[in-house]
Amino acid sequence: MKKGIKAENRVAASLRRSGARVKQSPGSRTSADIEAKWDSGKEWLVQVKYSGKERPSSLSYNEQKALLARAKRNNATAVLAEVTPDKIKFISLRTGRRLKP
Repeated sequence: MKKGIKAENRVAASLRRSGARVKQSPGSRTSADIEAKWDSGKEWLVQVKYSGKERPSSLSYNEQKALLARAKRNNATAVLAEVTPDKIKFISLRTGRRLKP
């Protein structure tokens, strides 16, 4: 649990450095761990997955479905943030492409 929160804080800090206003969800009660908004109007709904190994766990089908539906309602991009000890990788849930904040 503690490592997951640490990973969320790392992702939030990374998004803030890229100029986003960031809101973290308390206790993972919503489909997105993090909401990030930029002045350009771009918005990401981010689900963070951490692993001490090379490849973090992926989203379950239900997690993916809920996040994609919420993103569509909010005209936002559903994003998976894969966090390992040495890097953060942002991936679009809709297209599977890597994203840069």
